Amino acid sequence: MNDRLPDVFSQVLKKYSEVADYKGSYADPKFKDLLVIACRLCENAMNMVNELCLFSENESLDDLSSAEIRYICLPALLGYFNSQKNEDRLSCIRLALSLYKDFFKLCSDYGVLFPSGVSLEKNNHSSGQSSMSDLAHDREVKIRRYKSKKALEERLEKLASYVDQPHVDEETKREFNLTLVQRWLCVAQDDIISLQNELDILAKGSPINENNINVTRSEPWRPFIITRSAAQAAVFGAGYPSLPTMTIEEFYDQQVAAGLLPPPKPILQSGSRPNVVRIDPSAEEREAEEKKKANQDELEDADDPDMLSKARSFDEFKDEHRRGSGNRMNRA
Repeated sequence: MNDRLPDVFSQVLKKYSEVADYKGSYADPKFKDLLVIACRLCENAMNMVNELCLFSENESLDDLSSAEIRYICLPALLGYFNSQKNEDRLSCIRLALSLYKDFFKLCSDYGVLFPSGVSLEKNNHSSGQSSMSDLAHDREVKIRRYKSKKALEERLEKLASYVDQPHVDEETKREFNLTLVQRWLCVAQDDIISLQNELDILAKGSPINENNINVTRSEPWRPFIITRSAAQAAVFGAGYPSLPTMTIEEFYDQQVAAGLLPPPKPILQSGSRPNVVRIDPSAEEREAEEKKKANQDELEDADDPDMLSKARSFDEFKDEHRRGSGNRMNRA
């Protein structure tokens, strides 16, 4: 696979726009094929992220480059694509919810600032009767979340005009990608609530022939994408390797393939180069110390007057000066 991660991610975003703007029926074969392609692209992007080991449990948001921040959205993207499927609706809903929650956990682990109206605890859905005060509170939170999403979308639209310029600075790119992640937190929160309500109905309601559903999509939810299989749902958790699995050379080659590092420049060799003799400095120090000690032993054995005088002077100095008496504790 010669595709670069930035190129694959751009294709994923393009497919998201096509799915979100689709005005036909859920049961349309064209729409189903579009979802299959979108999920496959997401899986390719996720595999590349895994191979590059871009995310780690002991990192913070400051450790990620401007380009790497946007890949945090991948779980939400795949969750969105799975939420649009009709076949085996119950399994698709559960997988989408799992992917969305992986996305929230990844954002929480990296310290992404949650927009107003978005909460990790809100995703812990509890079925049951809600009081009037709970309903009023949920409505207030939903309004705050809607306002946050609109503000983030306006900010994205403004930053997009700068990001497309050839000489945009890294700070602008970083703000754009971080705003993209925050916008997806709002979208994912709305989709989670909707999917949980649908899950409750499907789980305890009358059997529904899902294959006969043929409704035209109204205003669709607008969330993001990641992996398709249930095992891949844990990709941002235990799925990521925490131990080194490659050499430095292999890591550098993968960074070049992902477009995160420049390719190495060829080194021009002019003629033959002499062999370099590597000297161990510790061996020289040991040899010099041994020679010095041997000389001192010879002088002491010969009762050298200078050596005896120095030894007596040092003994007298130690008697007159207590150890540590000259230490001023770093005071001037």
